[in-house]
Amino acid sequence: MIGAASVEFTHLDTGTPEAAWREAGIEHLPTLALEDALGPETLLIVGAAHPDDECLGAAGLILRALAAGAAVRILLCTWGEASHPASPSVQPPALAELRRAEFHEALRRLRTSPSPGAEATGGQQGSIESVELGLGDGQLSESIDFIADAAAKIVRDSPAQRVVIAAPYRRDGHTDHDTVGAALARAAAEADALLLEFPIWFWHWAHPMRDSEWRHWMRLPLSPAETEAKAAALDAHASQLHALSDEIGDETVLGASQVEHFSRSFEVFRLTASATRDAGSASHTFDGVHADADDPWDLRSSWYERRKLALMVGMLPDETYRRALEIGCSIGESTAALAERCDHLLAVDASATALGLAAARLAELTGVDLAKATLPHDWDSLGLGPGQLDLVVVSETGYYLAEDELCELLANSRRALSPTGVLVLCHWRGPIDGWPLDGDRVHALAARLGMRSLASYSEDETLIDVYENGVPPSGGFCFASGAASGAQQSASAAG
Repeated sequence: MIGAASVEFTHLDTGTPEAAWREAGIEHLPTLALEDALGPETLLIVGAAHPDDECLGAAGLILRALAAGAAVRILLCTWGEASHPASPSVQPPALAELRRAEFHEALRRLRTSPSPGAEATGGQQGSIESVELGLGDGQLSESIDFIADAAAKIVRDSPAQRVVIAAPYRRDGHTDHDTVGAALARAAAEADALLLEFPIWFWHWAHPMRDSEWRHWMRLPLSPAETEAKAAALDAHASQLHALSDEIGDETVLGASQVEHFSRSFEVFRLTASATRDAGSASHTFDGVHADADDPWDLRSSWYERRKLALMVGMLPDETYRRALEIGCSIGESTAALAERCDHLLAVDASATALGLAAARLAELTGVDLAKATLPHDWDSLGLGPGQLDLVVVSETGYYLAEDELCELLANSRRALSPTGVLVLCHWRGPIDGWPLDGDRVHALAARLGMRSLASYSEDETLIDVYENGVPPSGGFCFASGAASGAQQSASAAG
């Protein structure tokens, strides 16, 4: 059984067919342009939890980087000895040796593949090397700091002027993949590097309509030569593509239906621009913010903040709410005001430091619970079933998420609200440095959910919107602008 958080699956499951992804429009994702990001002055680090991750998710990217003259470093965290835990024919040490040999053969094939784009760098072909950590397969969650430090060392030791980091999607559903993704995301943030996350098992367990975050990702088109070279490199991982024997426990890990996801004429990446943060940065960032000041946004002293809170609470259509959720409670000022209107209020924040301050502020109030959670990633930890809530408040937090994260959070909120439940959004309209969204974009995305608007307030600095949930659709909710039009985005322009 493979799984992380609430996702559980096995490679033996039927999985989502590639046809379902194509029918949903994956071929029409915006185009990722990397011409300005890849060159002789670029270091590309590709994180791989296991041998074959580098080929499945990023072989096309690697080929493109080599053709541009970049230095490519594959950070291989394990040798994949646990791919067949019940094998009667191959013991883990032998399997590790086999998979390591396959990995080096795959890199050799990538290194020696024809590079039709190399003429742009005067025929200069980039280099590809591996850094192998030899950690335990299936045990990487214990080594996230070690992996992040290893990636940081590669950056420090390189003379490159530009760094691009590619890693498994942080919510791929496989614990090892999620760990490597989180570790390299941390390294990317510290290096101000462009981060490209590639899904692997996501294509297998996710549903295109239910798990709609993919609509906010980008597509790197591959030439026929790159597609062929990727397939040749992947073929080197024979132990994963074919059964080890006819015995039970030696079954094929990557069946034909799974490989089809990686036989596309493009690769898909979740892009985080350099010097940009998302929900994964929230806990560390806001612990620091609240450690430096016990009221970092002057919520108690600022007339603007006090007036804005009074406006938001005054726009709530009902006098009382049975059960409510506040997302991003900070030091508890808004929580105290909302608690006067709620029988039970669950207030959530990613910062333990902020929650400590909130607990002191709310100590004498009843019906208020505090919880540490980084949303939307930790949503399931809240234990909220469908239709349980009457009110969800998202105040001054939406722009601290990436677009796909915000849409997932709003979709989860809709599912947790009753049909007559109310969703409230309140945000400042000024620039948000170092984060991907602003208040206007947050509210524009919420407006596309199809809820009935009950009230809206707009001025130069503030937006407040109040919606009635209605009956949520059974599929996905939120779609990125440009996803259906084949828009192009430059990675260098993005950061």
